[in-house]
Order: sequence, then C-alpha cells, then structure tokens
Amino acid sequence: MIDRLTLSKSVLLRRIILLTLSAVLLAGLLSAGIYIFAARGIYADMRAKELLPLARTIAETIGAGEVINTRQEFGAELSVYNENGNPVRNFQQGGRRPPREETPAADVQTVLSGKEVSHIVERILVVGVPIETGGAVFLTKPVSELNDTLNVLNRTLIISTFAAIVVMLVPAYLMTRRLVVPIRQMRNAARAMAGGDFGVRADETVKGEIGELAVSVNHFVTESERLEQTRRDYVANVSHELRTPIASIRAMGETLRDGMVKTDEKRELFYNNIVRESMRLSRLVDDLLELSRLQAGNEAMQKTRFDLREVMQNIADGYGHLAEDAGLKFSINADMTAPIPVYSNSDRVEQILVALMDNAMKHTPEGGSVALSFEQKGGKIVAIVSNTGETIPLEDLPFIFERFYTVDKAHSGGGTGLGLSIAKEIVRGLGEKIWAESGEGVTRFAFTTQAV
Repeated sequence: MIDRLTLSKSVLLRRIILLTLSAVLLAGLLSAGIYIFAARGIYADMRAKELLPLARTIAETIGAGEVINTRQEFGAELSVYNENGNPVRNFQQGGRRPPREETPAADVQTVLSGKEVSHIVERILVVGVPIETGGAVFLTKPVSELNDTLNVLNRTLIISTFAAIVVMLVPAYLMTRRLVVPIRQMRNAARAMAGGDFGVRADETVKGEIGELAVSVNHFVTESERLEQTRRDYVANVSHELRTPIASIRAMGETLRDGMVKTDEKRELFYNNIVRESMRLSRLVDDLLELSRLQAGNEAMQKTRFDLREVMQNIADGYGHLAEDAGLKFSINADMTAPIPVYSNSDRVEQILVALMDNAMKHTPEGGSVALSFEQKGGKIVAIVSNTGETIPLEDLPFIFERFYTVDKAHSGGGTGLGLSIAKEIVRGLGEKIWAESGEGVTRFAFTTQAV
C-alpha cells in the first residue's frame, strides 16, 4: 500500500488537482467577466420591461381622467408631460421637478409622436409611454441604483467561485488518488521487473481504462517472467549443446596429440568422430545465425510460382530411406498426380518442411509413422507433417515455436528447438501462418502457402 507521504509527493497528483482547481477558477472568472460585461445591459432591459407596463397603466389612468397618487412608490421617478412637451407639475413625484437631463427633449418628442421609448441616456434609464388624450408619461431611474444590485450579484458570484474551489478540493483529491495509486503500482511493477523481481503486481480491481491497463501490465509481467525463464533454459540448453561437441573434439584431439592411439584404424575412428562433432557444432552455430537473421528481418523472401508437389517429392525421396533406417513408416497422403501450383519461395518452403520432418522423426518412437500431406482451404494450400508418438501437452502448444522454448517440456527427445523457431520465422517472413495440433497420440504441424 502506498503511504500518504509518498502520495503527497506525487507530481501527477499535484498537477491534476492544480488543473482541476485552475479549471474551476478559470470558469468562475470567465463567468464573472462575461456576466459583468453583459449583465448591465441585460439587467437594464429587464428593469425597462418591468417599468413599461407600469408606465402604460399610469398613462391609461391619466388618460381616463383619474387622479394619480404622486406619493406612491413606483420604483422609479415619475414625470408627466402635456401635449406641448411641458412638464406637468402636479405629477412631479415627491413635489420635485425632475432635472431636465433626466428626460431628454428628443425622447419627449418621440413619445408625443405616439412611440414608446426604453433605453439608457447619460446613466439614466428612461421609459416613456404616450397618453391617448395627449401628453407623455416617463419613468426614470439612475443606472447607479442598478449597479448597486449588480455589484451584490458580482460579489456573490465571485464568492461562489472560490467556495466551489474549496469544495472541489476533496473530490479532486479523492478522484486523483484513485488514478495515482494504481499508476504508481504499475510503475513499481515495471521497476521491480527491470530489477529481475517478477512478483510485484498492479491492482486489477480498478474499473475503467486504468484497470484494463493494470491487467495488461500484469500480463506483460507474467509473460516477461516466463520468457526470462525460457531464456535461461535456452542458454543452458545451448551451452550444453555447444559444450558437448567441443569437449568431445578436445578430448579426442588431446588423445591423438599425446600419441595414445596406436593403430591407424583407431586414429581413423577418432578423426571421423572429430569431423562429425565439428559438423554438429557448425550446424548449431549456423542455426543460431540463421534464426538471428530471420528475426532481424534481413533475409529477403522472394516469391515465385512453383509446383508444391515437386518440393514434397524431394522431401519424400530424402526422408523415405531415413525413416526406413530408423524403423519408422513414412507415407505421402496426397494426390501426387496433379500439379499443386502455389506462389511462395520454393527454397524456404523446402526448408520449413525439412525442419518439420526432422522434428517429427526425432520424436516418433520406433514402429511409429510419419506422414506428409496437404489440404486446400479457400485460397490457401496447407502443408501438413504429422507423426505418431507422445502427445504435446496443451499448455505447451502456444510456445513450441518460440526461440527460447525448451523442447524437453513437450517431448522426450533432446535439442534446442531452433528448427521450429527457424520454421516459424520463415513462415512469418513469407506472410503465412504456422501452427501445431496434438492429441490422441498424433501431432500435426501445418503451415499455409498461397494457392494460384
């Protein structure tokens, strides 16, 4: 569990919280700015719409000859003008005569002509309505009174913004912590894996993309652990394969050097063994180099059209006698009378078949059988090498083509598994697929080629 001190030092935690609070603050400031910029006109328009019905009511009352209580509070200054544009003193609210600038002469003339006015003039909100019998009613209100109300609303908005920032601190911290903790666990798992410790795992219980990432990290750690183990097994196997012929060559060479072999026949046997072990060592080194070149993608895979039947016949001719000598039954379970046209690399296809045949014969017990066949599936020709013998465990099938796979886990025979790895890399370079199936005492290796 990550302690609070470590969490408090998280750069990601601080940045996300800062980003959240900055977003809230920016949103509040933008809202306040927009509100302050636009609110005065909007609020003035709202007040004007409130005063217009009142002004119309007063105009209708005066037009009907009824008396208006000039002491009544209208929420604005009341002024009445006769048909000549002169103010009527009896309607000067509060016994005062409004200043001339409160009701511009142009507005008076406009209203006397039968039109209503509603706007701000020189910091005064002016609302004017004509009287049907002649004259005009005006309600005026200083903009400063509107500003007082707006200032209260602005202060409320700013206080609300900062209150939202304070309130957002707790959920922002909690939500960010839910992100930071599993991410730090994944970081720790990566660091532990880099140090050779594959026991650390990320928390997969987190929902969403973070949980999916944790699952992927754990899968990667598990696969890396398995690959590391297979790499170690591979190095051990290759070391053994290299050490055996080297030790044999050295022992026989020292024996010959010391003159311990007295007869020509014995010396000939030693020389033949040295040559055989040298060839074995050379093949192993060549396989390693070939696999490295294929995996590096440095080998060109030129494709041409050819008859797969000819390649299969070459394989049959070469391995038929070998199978017979080994006490195995070899057969071609395919119609070899008609051409099998494919589009691929004939040399590489033959190399794949050789690797699969070597593997099949190595793991087929005496008296067993090895077969070569093909099937057509859609636009593909599937070449198949099958053999009887011990079944490969299901859990090992996905890994038998891997470079660092230890074949001993799946078969009783020895070897480093380089042949199958090379076959897989050749198939990949040709853009095709290769797979293995095993069950009920029969193992099948198959790969595809493009039919034409």
